[in-house]
Amino acid sequence: MSLLTITKTQEENKLTAKISGRVDTSTAPQLDNEVSLSLDGIDDLVLDFKQVEYISSAGLRVLVSLQKTMIAKKGKLTVCGLSDDILDIFKATGLTDFLEIEK
Repeated sequence: MSLLTITKTQEENKLTAKISGRVDTSTAPQLDNEVSLSLDGIDDLVLDFKQVEYISSAGLRVLVSLQKTMIAKKGKLTVCGLSDDILDIFKATGLTDFLEIEK
């Protein structure tokens, strides 16, 4: 059983979600639900991946979905704190061209 922890902090219209653990088939729906349900009035979404050990294709799909949501809201999604391994996955899948990434 995978464990995923999401700690959210909101400052005005900016939501930061610190994600810890593995984002895989069993935890991706949790990430999608917890973040998507918090986007009312948010136009700046930051996903902090410093504590993420692994991300599967299911997790990548959630990020693409969140990015599309933020584009529709005229907002912005930033992913930060990626490990080299996860950054390599983002590069291999072309997500570095689609997402705003801060090292």
